[in-house]
Amino acid sequence: YTFESMLLPVFINIVNNAIYWVGFAEDKKIRIDVSDNKTLIMNSGPKMTHSELEKCFDIFYTKKPDGRGIGLFLAKRNLNAIDFDIYATTDEKLNQLNGSCFVIVNLHGED
Repeated sequence: YTFESMLLPVFINIVNNAIYWVGFAEDKKIRIDVSDNKTLIMNSGPKMTHSELEKCFDIFYTKKPDGRGIGLFLAKRNLNAIDFDIYATTDEKLNQLNGSCFVIVNLHGED
């Protein structure tokens, strides 16, 4: 159990980022899905590099010209506070749109 106020900002931030990044794609898609107890939020924008996968949750890290680099940092902190985690991946089994893909998981493996 958790409060909507802990989850909603996470989804808003990731979807807002996706809206920006799909602007660079010819085929603009954003998908939210669930697979194997993982919540997937993906888009068809540019694929993240290995370096970006590691840095994207660091405070003040951003690639957006008008970004502040706070949104994903706070998303991870909010989720960690309720025993969830978030990570970015290029794993083709999860990243079905071949752009950016964020995965939310329960740290205790529960539904």
